Amino acid sequence: MKQIQKMIVSRIKVILIVSLFAGTVNLADSQRLVAQDGVYRFKATGGTSKISGKITEISPDGVTVADKLVPCSEIARVSFSREPSDINRARDQMETGRFSDAIESLGKIDVTKLTPQMKAEVDFIRAFSMAQSSLRGGGTTPQEAGGVVAKFIQEHPTSWHLYPAIEQLGKLYFAIDRTDLAIGQFAKLSQCSWPKYQLSGTLQLGILTIDNAADANAAFDSILNNNSNDDVTQLYKLLAKCEKARVAGLAGDPAASLSQLNEMIATENSDNKLLFAHLYNALGAVHQKNSNWKEARTAYLHTDLLFATEAELHAEALFHLSKIWAQLEETDRAAMARDTLKSRYRNSYWAGKL
Repeated sequence: MKQIQKMIVSRIKVILIVSLFAGTVNLADSQRLVAQDGVYRFKATGGTSKISGKITEISPDGVTVADKLVPCSEIARVSFSREPSDINRARDQMETGRFSDAIESLGKIDVTKLTPQMKAEVDFIRAFSMAQSSLRGGGTTPQEAGGVVAKFIQEHPTSWHLYPAIEQLGKLYFAIDRTDLAIGQFAKLSQCSWPKYQLSGTLQLGILTIDNAADANAAFDSILNNNSNDDVTQLYKLLAKCEKARVAGLAGDPAASLSQLNEMIATENSDNKLLFAHLYNALGAVHQKNSNWKEARTAYLHTDLLFATEAELHAEALFHLSKIWAQLEETDRAAMARDTLKSRYRNSYWAGKL
C-alpha cells in the first residue's frame, strides 16, 4: 500500500512539472508550490491566523502582505520565505523567555545570506534578548545591551519591531540611572500609533516624573481620559489610577490615597499580578513616606511573596524592604533583601541604589 502511495505522489509531481512548463498550470497555482512570507494575526477568539503571500512593505505601524495592510498591534509574528530554520527557532526561544538560547541560535546563522528583512528580524531578536537578559540579571550589562538596541533602532528605523525596541532602550537607560534619556525614549512611545506602547510610554513618563505631581498627573490623566474600552486600555487605566493615588499620597494627602488604594485591592482581581504589584508598592510608598514602617513593610512583602513574577516591581519592593527592615532593626532580614536584590536583579536601577 505504501509503495502504491509513493508511486501516486511521484506521478503527481511529474504531471505538475510537465504541466507548468507546458503552460497548462496558471501562475496562481504555481505560486502555491513556492514558499511564501507569512503574517500571523491575533484572532478575537484567541490564537492566531496566518496570512500568506508576499510582504511588500514594513513600517513601525503595519506590515503589508498579499496587498493587505495589517496593523502591528494585531500581529503576533512575521516570517519570511525561505528564512533559515534557526531564525524561527530563535524567535520561538525569545517569545518563551529563553533569551540565552535565542542568542545562541542566532550565532548559527550566516548573516551574509540573509535578505534585509531577515537581517532586521535577526537583529531585533538579538537586541531584545540581550535587553531582557540584562534586565533580568543576566551576564550582559545594561550598557552592552543598550548599545545593541540603539544600533538596531538606528539601522532599522522602519522595522515593525521599532516601538518594542524603543521601550527596551528606555528601560535600559532607567537601569543605569539615566532617567533623562529614559524619559526621552518613553516620550517617543507616548506619541506612537500602537496603543499598547503608546499607553506604556505614557505610564512610564508619569512614573519617572512622580516627584513632580503636575507632570505625573498629566500623564496619568491622559490614560484615564482615553476613550477606548479594549482590555489593554482598561489595564493601563487601572495602573494609571493606582499611580495617581500614589502621587496624592506622596504629595500630602495620604488618607485619600490609602483609601483609594485599599479599595482597589479589595475590589480588583488579584490574578492581575501586574496591577497588584503596582498597588502594594504604591501602598508601601505612601506608608513609608509617613514613617508607618510596619504597614510599609507589610505592603512591600505582598509584592515580594505574592507577585515576584513582576521583576521590575519586585526589585523595587526588595530595595525598600532592605531599608525598612533596617529601620525596624531586623538586620538579618535587611541583609537578605539586599542579597536577593543584588543576585536576582543585579543590573537593575534598584540594585544600583543600594
